[in-house]
Amino acid sequence: MRRRAWAALLGLSGLLAQLPAQARETWQLATAELPPAITAKQADNGYYAVLVRRVLQELDVDAQLHFLPPDRAIQQTMAGRYTAVFPLSRTPERERELIPSEPIFHVKVRVFVRRDDPWSGGGLEAMRGHPLCNIQGARLYPELEAALAAGWLQMQRVPEIGACFRMLALGRVRFVVTGENTGFEGMAAVPDGARKFRMAAEQLALQPVFLMFSRQVKGNVQRAEAFNQALRRLRAEGVMHKLEHQVLPQGSGYRP
Repeated sequence: MRRRAWAALLGLSGLLAQLPAQARETWQLATAELPPAITAKQADNGYYAVLVRRVLQELDVDAQLHFLPPDRAIQQTMAGRYTAVFPLSRTPERERELIPSEPIFHVKVRVFVRRDDPWSGGGLEAMRGHPLCNIQGARLYPELEAALAAGWLQMQRVPEIGACFRMLALGRVRFVVTGENTGFEGMAAVPDGARKFRMAAEQLALQPVFLMFSRQVKGNVQRAEAFNQALRRLRAEGVMHKLEHQVLPQGSGYRP
């Protein structure tokens, strides 16, 4: 009797071994070229992608990134073609169609100028009449976006942040207004950048960045909650802080 039971157990084990392993879930994520934060031109796709993938690792989920023009990435995710889209800021219009995660990152919006520029701060009003620069597709914070829309501030848009700093060196713009880490990357792209540029002491804003889930995709309410729980746990354990320090462009020698 024991022999027959053992043989039956071995036979069942053999059948289970022949079954295909359950595939990991893959989230289809829409995004845009916003180097160095997110880009198809780096093996790790930039630090936003690294942070998101670390959270998904906790959920045993893979990510497939789809690089699109920013507006198309948002619209097609709203329509349910993609699981989620990032990096986004929250607006009432977006939240009608998308479920925001907890912030995956907080962007310190800073002003970068030439070393010989005496600008000492004063916010957006103190920049009036002088051209700004940032990369194409980047959105910063509501007050700055409103000033640009109203036309009393003008911003040059370029494909990569190093071009902003080359324009700054030539005097074609007076200010580069961008995230702190992106600015550090741009300065490093210019030879002897630490001697040519400085980051002004004033921080204009602290802008949270989100992964936002399509309301049209079945199960996304649960996916959003699972993502948030994993992100909260990793932050509480200090994992995200350590990872940010490892992957973010650093500004040693570039501060005021």
